[in-house]
Amino acid sequence: MFRFLFAFGLCWICSGQSINPTSKPIWNATYTDLLKKDLLIGYDKFARPAQHYNMTVVSVKLTIRHVELDEDKSVFSAYGWLASQWKDEKLKWKESDYGGLTSVHMADHELWQPDLLLYNGATGTLTDMYGNSHCIVQSSGDILWVPPTHYQSFCQLDLRLWPFDTQECTILMGSWTHHGEQIDLQINDKGVELDLSTENNQWEVTKASATRHQKYYIPNPEPYLDVTFNFTLVRRSPMYKTVVITPAVGVILMTLANFWLPAQSGEKILLNGVNALIIVTFLTYFAQRLPSMAIHTPLVVLFYSSALYMVSFSMIISVIVINLSKTKQAQAIPWYLKRVLDGCFGTVLGLKRISVLAPKQQIAEELRDQPFDEHVTSDDHHIIQSCSKGPIQQDYIILATAIDRVTFLIYCFVFIVLAITYSV
Repeated sequence: MFRFLFAFGLCWICSGQSINPTSKPIWNATYTDLLKKDLLIGYDKFARPAQHYNMTVVSVKLTIRHVELDEDKSVFSAYGWLASQWKDEKLKWKESDYGGLTSVHMADHELWQPDLLLYNGATGTLTDMYGNSHCIVQSSGDILWVPPTHYQSFCQLDLRLWPFDTQECTILMGSWTHHGEQIDLQINDKGVELDLSTENNQWEVTKASATRHQKYYIPNPEPYLDVTFNFTLVRRSPMYKTVVITPAVGVILMTLANFWLPAQSGEKILLNGVNALIIVTFLTYFAQRLPSMAIHTPLVVLFYSSALYMVSFSMIISVIVINLSKTKQAQAIPWYLKRVLDGCFGTVLGLKRISVLAPKQQIAEELRDQPFDEHVTSDDHHIIQSCSKGPIQQDYIILATAIDRVTFLIYCFVFIVLAITYSV
């Protein structure tokens, strides 16, 4: 009896729910729910949404928000978003059947997407460059997908003009598995737009462009399409003008000033040593600051290297000049050298003044160097001896000064050539 009553009651409840027209479902189904359910039933997101003999046209546009350039790794990074559009023949519907619904949002993992990846990517994985975002699907089957992107591509750096260099970096994008007869990759509008939210402190993007390429690879008869985004980056270098260029000018002036010190001055060695220390310090800085595997050596590094050679030679010349002028010479200089130094050549180098002042200076030096001799009856004898030796030493002082002046002119010419050669 109990079983009969339970079965009767259950049948009555079920029949009452089926008869009642105002009964509500367990959940509220919207037109969007019904549409997505109808569209995704049996939908294969891994199959291209077109017949195999038809082509899927995909248009792209890249918006850049921020850029970075890692010089040590030669990696260019671009942050922004990629707007891609295509038509999915399997995602069409009649708007009137779904309350006039014209578009619907779908997750990116729910439907087919073109496999647009980097050909020159610098990361080990190929699928982590797009962020998760919804796609906007229109009733006509047109799909718009604008995911946030983080591209990292290799960039061949040319540091020859560092720190006033300009670099050309590219992002090479295309379908990873489909050829041009399956996916037709097109550029939307200009293809790339600069909308930088944060300026890079070191690099300025002066130009950005997009180019579509079509290539054939033997023996495949189908074309392969790609889009290349080109970026021109100019280094911001106001600080480098003070840090690098100003010390270079100081090294030049100090090197040239060394040749105008008196021939007997030992400060020549000190000045050359300071110059060499400054140059070595900057070369060490360049070795730490610049990539060691760069294609071209920066011109500023070559200039400092050349300046170190010149300072080293200047050190050798200074030692020779000091030795000639301070060592007591017993033999006169050859007559042909003396003739040249006393002629027009000496006048051009300004040696006449040296020849007038040198005897008095030399006599005073000789008198200071002579030891006291109580057996000499007169000081005039010392003066006569000093005067007899003075002209010989004077000639060597003039010769040393002439070497300094000639070397000064040679160094001026060499520095001008280096400045022209290594200028930017």
